[in-house]
Amino acid sequence: MIKALTMTDVSPATADPVPSAGRTLIRQIRLLSGLAVAAAIFWYVGPWALGHVDPGGPVSLIDVPSGLITMAELLGLAIVSSGLAVAIAGAGTAARGPLAVAVGLATLAARGAQMDKLILHRVSIVASSAAAGAEGSLPDPYPTWGLAAETWLWLGLIAVGYVAGRWVDGWFETRPAESRPVGPSDIRQSAGAIAISTVVAWLVISFAIGRENSPIFRGQVYFAVAFGFVTAALVAHACFDLRSNLWTLLCVGIVATVAYVVGAPSSAAVAQSVKTGSYLVLRPMTRPLPIEYAALGAIGALIQHDARAVLRATFGMNA
Repeated sequence: MIKALTMTDVSPATADPVPSAGRTLIRQIRLLSGLAVAAAIFWYVGPWALGHVDPGGPVSLIDVPSGLITMAELLGLAIVSSGLAVAIAGAGTAARGPLAVAVGLATLAARGAQMDKLILHRVSIVASSAAAGAEGSLPDPYPTWGLAAETWLWLGLIAVGYVAGRWVDGWFETRPAESRPVGPSDIRQSAGAIAISTVVAWLVISFAIGRENSPIFRGQVYFAVAFGFVTAALVAHACFDLRSNLWTLLCVGIVATVAYVVGAPSSAAVAQSVKTGSYLVLRPMTRPLPIEYAALGAIGALIQHDARAVLRATFGMNA
């Protein structure tokens, strides 16, 4: 006897292979709701986790005295926000976990000031200490490697969202996706994607972020970084057969590190700023804070599938 096939016999992952317009809309609403929850968590609870950071200053871990405790608290927020976002978005959305953390960090960064205030604060500390004849090592007004290391810390926090997202996604009764082993071809393609994405992101951001002697506003920084990395991800996926977006986090870290190293102000400019107390002009590529590079870069890279869908729907492009 042939058993009748009912909805309870069909895996949720395969019950509706071609979702209707209504289901697609509901799925997008659930996704946006999950991201909104993550943003709200970081907006309201994030300042408490930062603790000693000046509420009116830039969001940075450079001057945080208890960095390990702060990172542990932020790690908890990342796990909670990514888990809730995936739970709200539904089955098969584990990759939205890191996106939720990135959205939360971008929201948290929007509460504070920009990079120039961080450097100005450190310049004033060095100038006042030197004027008072303080002995010992003084803080570097422009901590090149500290900024680069902080960017990688934020990226690590975003990557944790994928682990939490996979864990929560496992709660749903779905058929696990078949995975093929990673071979030399995958490694070569990922390396090529990172190389081409780094170049494309650098070119787009350096063009969109503005000029050195012009004022650069927060919205301009957010747009330039996000647009640069979504463009880079689209180009990489057009050139290579890639299965994951997590490699793009490496691209974000590389671009930020190169920007902070190559764009560092000269020693003469720093010394002159400390001596006179004048404003230290930063190059455009160094204007984003580490949290802004990590969060906006990850957002741009992780929404490339959505960007491809928009291009197909709007222009009929087979991106």
